[in-house]
Amino acid sequence: MGQFENILLAYDGTEKGRIALRQSLQLLKSEGVQQVHLLAVVPLTGAVAAAEGFYTESMYEAERERVEAVLDEGISILTEEGIEAQGHLRAGEPAHQIARLAQELEVNLVVVGHQRRGVLARWWQGSVGASLLDRLDCSMLIAQNVSDEEEKGEAEEE
Repeated sequence: MGQFENILLAYDGTEKGRIALRQSLQLLKSEGVQQVHLLAVVPLTGAVAAAEGFYTESMYEAERERVEAVLDEGISILTEEGIEAQGHLRAGEPAHQIARLAQELEVNLVVVGHQRRGVLARWWQGSVGASLLDRLDCSMLIAQNVSDEEEKGEAEEE
């Protein structure tokens, strides 16, 4: 496997997204990295609900503004770390938008955050990481909070 030169980081501003961002900083600063892209997605659920009248246009705009602020936050964090990144804002289903942009930009690594959830929650909400696996033509790095692993180990020992 060669050096990752073109990296896409999916960033949603949640704790799992911040973990992915923090854990990938060293990788993003690697000598061979030429391009870093940061993607934030306005979830499709808001757009669909707006179209069906469950969600007003102003509510959708508020969500879009929130996601734009999340993207700006991520770009600021990277800039403070000396990493030049290009921001991208998309609307739709997150896994689809991540895979689509990864293909458009011809990235060779996608970084996503992961948060552990119970089996029922995972079934109910789905998993962006799992659905991305079949859609990507490149490698994927899944970052998760190490303390979650430690807490799980401690709970199993008790």
